[in-house]
Amino acid sequence: MRASGSRRGLFIATVAAVAAALLTVPATAAPPPTPPQQPVRAKSTVTPLATAARSGDASTVRPAARFSMVGVRWTGAAPDRVEVRNRAVDGTWSGWTVLDPTDAQPEIGAASTTTEPMWTGLSTDVQVKAVRAGRPVTSGLEVVTIDPGASAADARLSVQAVPGRPNVVTRAGWGADESIMTWAPEYAWTTKAVTIHHTDGTNDYTCAQSASIVRGIYQYHAVTNGWGDIGYNVLVDKCGTIFEGRKGGLDVPVIAAHAGGFNTYTFGISMMGDFSSAGPPAPMLESVSAMAAWKLGTSYRDPRGSTVLVSTGAGTSKYPAGTAVTLPTIFAHRDVGNTACPGDAGYAQLENIRGRVVTLAGDWRSSPIYVKWQELGGEAGWPLGVYQQEQPLPGGGSGAAFMGGGGTTITSHPTAGTHYVRGAVRAKWLALGGVSYGYPTTDETAVAGGVTQTFGEGKTIYYSATGGAHTVTGPIQTRWEQSGGASGTYGFPSSDEYAYDGGTRRQDFYRVTIIYNPATAKFTLVPRRTPIG
Repeated sequence: MRASGSRRGLFIATVAAVAAALLTVPATAAPPPTPPQQPVRAKSTVTPLATAARSGDASTVRPAARFSMVGVRWTGAAPDRVEVRNRAVDGTWSGWTVLDPTDAQPEIGAASTTTEPMWTGLSTDVQVKAVRAGRPVTSGLEVVTIDPGASAADARLSVQAVPGRPNVVTRAGWGADESIMTWAPEYAWTTKAVTIHHTDGTNDYTCAQSASIVRGIYQYHAVTNGWGDIGYNVLVDKCGTIFEGRKGGLDVPVIAAHAGGFNTYTFGISMMGDFSSAGPPAPMLESVSAMAAWKLGTSYRDPRGSTVLVSTGAGTSKYPAGTAVTLPTIFAHRDVGNTACPGDAGYAQLENIRGRVVTLAGDWRSSPIYVKWQELGGEAGWPLGVYQQEQPLPGGGSGAAFMGGGGTTITSHPTAGTHYVRGAVRAKWLALGGVSYGYPTTDETAVAGGVTQTFGEGKTIYYSATGGAHTVTGPIQTRWEQSGGASGTYGFPSSDEYAYDGGTRRQDFYRVTIIYNPATAKFTLVPRRTPIG
């Protein structure tokens, strides 16, 4: 499902077009990834409640397959109250649990048509009580049971260790079946805030079951709800294990489906469990804080600050479309939605989370990249929006990517200094290998109607609006510089060096083509019939 509306469509299309280039740099200096487990295919079974056996006001469903997660969905008017209980494989029935309507929402403007999913553990039967206007109702209701599959790897999950970031179990690590992922990643300009959630359901699970729970939620969100992917950016279990949720990259502003009306510019962290009355465990709170600190600190956001978000009026939003809302940089889903999420006990921890995030984020304002960004105008200047967070780069440097200037990267290195690369020069630099070609050692310099920029050990990229971005190297560079280089009689390059007949090397400039014969070490200059500069 996609959000409707021409403005949002244009926004997404614009960001997606730029994102294709920005996602490749800065390249993370990550160690070789741990071998992922094989994808684990979850299975859903849908049973109309109207066909279920009735006993009093409860309907009993026995799906064809055993299951470990259950939810209820409907067409038409929503029931006022839904309760479920499950029978475990040992024959015992659980107590009754009220299932709240799904409050994680994409920005599609539609009311919820499902309950939150509930983890049951391995079960054979489920009973449902559903009431509308004080009377039992089954018409239009379906029970969805999910077998999330199992893997031996679930009990020994591998985490991805990236310098400066909390360890994360990637989608491959928890066995995501990417064949059901039908929502192509969408991106915002930047991340402005973190939204705290809980998954609701139950706290009665073991940490060895966490990967199964994540797969079940993924199946429920992507298939049952029709969202095409999991709603949250990350999920955190009771042991503090962090699971990658929404696909598209944790270090970029992926638009997820967790707080309808406020998904753009926010990063959704969901605590796995129900924290209406029970407080989140300490390991969970520490990992939530660590993830928020990494996301906000490396995006240059004050964890105790505030931000202004404009509601799209979708999902469970309690603000009409177009309403500008000032919110803390770390806020709860209930602050923007008609929901109790993340529960009263979870909500009570927000101030503690903010304090811990401040400590963990550290003095991010002293970062050379942040200082450079501010010199260039910060978010008000052309490097609009921290698109890809600051992170370590090969060779002991660091970098961050920004949306403005036709795509901008600022890098910092102990010997190369702190400099920006943008637009067509940046595109050429990326094509040459980015920081493996060389860290920028200067900002761009205006020369004779174009710009030049130096990288690594004296390497230079030359750009003009008519000729594009190119390098000049070797003997041709020597001959060109003898004429004055970019500001001389030959002008800027309009091509890279290329091979030609007879083993010669050629390169086109504004007013001439320089031909070099390596066999004779001789040059030939051919005037351009129609100079381009």
